[in-house]
Amino acid sequence: MKNSNALVTIAEPCTQNWEEMDQKDGFNFCQACNKCVVDFTGYSNADIIKTLANASSEVCGRLTETQLNQLNYHLVVAPANRNWMKYIGVLAIGVSIFTQNVNASVLTEKPETQIVEKLRSYADEKKPITIKKISGRILDANKKPLTGIRVVILNTRYYASTDKNGHYEIKFTSGITKENKILAVQSARFSANMTLNYAVEKQVDLLLKMEPMIVGEIMYVPRKGN
Repeated sequence: MKNSNALVTIAEPCTQNWEEMDQKDGFNFCQACNKCVVDFTGYSNADIIKTLANASSEVCGRLTETQLNQLNYHLVVAPANRNWMKYIGVLAIGVSIFTQNVNASVLTEKPETQIVEKLRSYADEKKPITIKKISGRILDANKKPLTGIRVVILNTRYYASTDKNGHYEIKFTSGITKENKILAVQSARFSANMTLNYAVEKQVDLLLKMEPMIVGEIMYVPRKGN
């Protein structure tokens, strides 16, 4: 297999405290380096690459180890001549194909009556789910509410984002089976999941632990192929 043509790395992580930097809109200002540090934790891979491509000088940023690993994984398809904009187009096409596949799977879903029959095939799950929705809260390690966190029920189309109080609510507009009971957090900053209790609407609070962060100058390093 051909090696990736590039590597995005933070060679020398910054030791400055992010929380103690002057906070701005979308970035912090580091007094020690006299530079703006972009908060990439809410950016997609394509957005990060676009920012690097359009930058006229070095870019200092903050992102998670997961983001950095994902970014380099996707760079396997990047061209050797650093044609960033073409790569962004590749990412967009990939998203489009994924969306089409999701829509196709939605069209081929079984009717709700057949879902109930499927439930009856399990001895311990003879009764269909009677609740019409679930709700709960997403909190940080200090039990403070987290806003804008996306949660999904795995293997379904159901998802929600938390409000300013860390509250989410998911309504079962098309029914659901007891097999699909894992609620997962989709976030670059956090990683967690929990098993839902379909006997009640109100779910237990889910506490999230922040992913390890890396702060520093983000560099593009060309790599040779085989």
